[in-house]
Amino acid sequence: MIITPYEKKILNIIKENPSVIDSPSSRAKIAKKHGLTEKTLRNRIAELRKRGLIDKHSKNANLSKKNESLINANDEINLNILWKILSQKKKTLIKSSIFGAVIGLTYALIATVYFASKISLYPAGELGQSGGMLGDFQGLAKSFGLGGFGSAPTYNIPDIINSRKLKKDIVLKEWKNIKYPEGSNLIKFWDIDKPAFFSPLALIKKLLPTGEITANKFDKDLDVAIQQLDDLIAIKEENSGLIFVTVLMEDPQLASEIANYIAEYVKSFISIEQKREATRNRAFIERQMEDAKLQNEKSEDFLTEFRKKNPLRLDTPSIEMTRERLESAVEENRAVYITLRQQFEIAKIDEAKERLLINILDTAEPAVRKTKPKRKIILLLSLILGLMAGASYVMMNYSISNQKRLNQ
Repeated sequence: MIITPYEKKILNIIKENPSVIDSPSSRAKIAKKHGLTEKTLRNRIAELRKRGLIDKHSKNANLSKKNESLINANDEINLNILWKILSQKKKTLIKSSIFGAVIGLTYALIATVYFASKISLYPAGELGQSGGMLGDFQGLAKSFGLGGFGSAPTYNIPDIINSRKLKKDIVLKEWKNIKYPEGSNLIKFWDIDKPAFFSPLALIKKLLPTGEITANKFDKDLDVAIQQLDDLIAIKEENSGLIFVTVLMEDPQLASEIANYIAEYVKSFISIEQKREATRNRAFIERQMEDAKLQNEKSEDFLTEFRKKNPLRLDTPSIEMTRERLESAVEENRAVYITLRQQFEIAKIDEAKERLLINILDTAEPAVRKTKPKRKIILLLSLILGLMAGASYVMMNYSISNQKRLNQ
C-alpha cells in the first residue's frame, strides 16, 4: 500500500499522540502545533481509518505510549493488558485454534481403532492359605524336628499376567480374526513380519554401529510383538482383591478371546502349580515316613535284643536306666511314624482333591463400540492446545516488541 509523505506525517502525529483519535481538545492542541486545524486533522484520521491504517498504528501507539507490560512491578500478570492483547489478535487465535483442531482431527481419523474387552478375577480363599488339612499337623511335625510342611506358596495374579511366558503364548497362538478368518498369530496379524515400505530409523541403524546382539528375524519380530501386546493389556487391582484385566485389540472378537484366554491361563497355571506342590509334599512325607518306619524298627530290634540279654529279674540300676532309654526311643520313633503316617494320608487326599483357587467373576465379551481413539476428546483438546499455543505466541511477540520499544 502506497502512503504519501503527508499521510506519513499524520500517522507519525497519531503514533506520538494517540489521544488525538478520540479527544477533540487534544486533537485541536496537537493540530495547532503542527500548523493544522482540528477539522483537517479529524478528516485525515477518518480517511486513514477507512483505508485500515489508523487502527494498526493507533493500537500500537496506544500501548507503546502507556509503555504497559504484561508483568507488573509485583511480578504478576496484568490481566487488563493481557485481555487487550488477545482481543487485538483474535484472528491469530482463531487460526491457531483451527490449525490445532485440524491436526487433532487428522490424528483421530488415521489413528488405529481399538476395542476393549474386560475380565474380572477374584482369588479364592485357599489360594493364600497353607495346603488344606496338612497344616493341622504342622506344629506337631515341627516338635519332632521335621521340616518341609510350610505354607503352600501364594501366587500374585498380576505377576502371572505380566509374565513373558503368557504373552509369548498369546503372540504365537493361532487366532481367528477379521484379517485372517482361518487364523494367524499376532506377528502376522500386526504385519510385524512384513518389511516397512520406508523406515528412516531402520536405514540409520544400518549405517551406524549399534552394538546390538545379532538375532534372527523371528526372535526380533517376537520381541516386538510381545512389547506391543504389553502396551495393550492393562491390569487394575482393587483393595478388596478383585482384579480387572482389560485387553485392547483392533478386532473386538479377538480382544474378548485373548482376555478369556488370560483368565483360563491364570486359573490353569495356579492349579497346576498347586498340584505340583501337593505332589512334592506327598513325596517328601512318604520319604520321611519310610525313614521313620526304619528308625522305629531298629529301635524296636535294639530293645528286643536288650531284653533277651537282660531279664528283668537281673536288673541293676545301670541296666534299668538303659532299658528306659531304649523304651523311650521306641516310643518317640513310633510317635513320629504315626504322625507321618497321618500326614501322608492327608497329603494323598490333598493331592487328589480339586481346589477352587481362582474365581472368574466376569468373562470377556466382544465390544459393541470402539474404545480408542476418543475423537471428541481429541478434537476438544487439540482446539484448546491450539488456542493456548496461539495465545503464547501473541504474548511472546508482544513482550519482545514492547522490550524493543523500551530500548529505543
